[in-house]
Amino acid sequence: FEKLCSISLSHINVYACLVCGKYFQGRGLKSHAYIHSVQLSHHVFLNLHTLKFYCLPDNYEIIDSSLEDITYVLKPTFTAQHIAHLDKQAKLSRAYDGTTYLPGIVGLNNIKANDYANAVLQALSNVPPLRNYFLEEENYRHIQRPPGDIMFLLVQRFGELMRKLWNPRNFKAHVSPHEMLQAVVLCSKKNFQITKQGDGVEFLSWFLNALHAALGGTKRKKKSECGEVLGGPSGAAVPLLSTCCPPQPLSP
Repeated sequence: FEKLCSISLSHINVYACLVCGKYFQGRGLKSHAYIHSVQLSHHVFLNLHTLKFYCLPDNYEIIDSSLEDITYVLKPTFTAQHIAHLDKQAKLSRAYDGTTYLPGIVGLNNIKANDYANAVLQALSNVPPLRNYFLEEENYRHIQRPPGDIMFLLVQRFGELMRKLWNPRNFKAHVSPHEMLQAVVLCSKKNFQITKQGDGVEFLSWFLNALHAALGGTKRKKKSECGEVLGGPSGAAVPLLSTCCPPQPLSP
């Protein structure tokens, strides 16, 4: 879920309680996480930004290799060698809840009316050149954007979601797209929402163009990875949409 405190609704300095899964701000005296640890005797917390573990209320860092599975699920990483072999193996992975799944073929939670967006995101996650680019965060981590530009949030969230969909060590055989969809709502100025059904083709067109622009592409001159993969020689993100998603005849 979106990384904000369940009490203050702040995104700053948020910790996850590893007993109940709720998010709380801070770990100092009188902070929400501190109070939660005292009242409910829940003592192990994870900083969602630094990925460090702490014991509260004693407030000391926990260093234990057995907790690495948790940090990997939050932030999966892929080597170039791993990415190169993704399409050459069909090995099933076993989630921690016991279910088996094929990385990349993973369900997305339907929060309310976001199935139209889920279908598009899952389809894009299986376009190899686009997938490979976003699985390596270093490809776009250092792209310069103007101060206050929120559109690059789409790039970051799409990369995070892509890595979770292809994670071979997931806790469950499905993934929550909540943070990705929150970015969509914000960056589209609520034209596409979680609570209201949208048109999949319209969403695909907007999303690809938004990624293309956020990665530094333009309609006429500059190209981006998104434009290169789906836009053909011109580098724009949409020319091939009519080929990828031809109009569907209406049912009688």
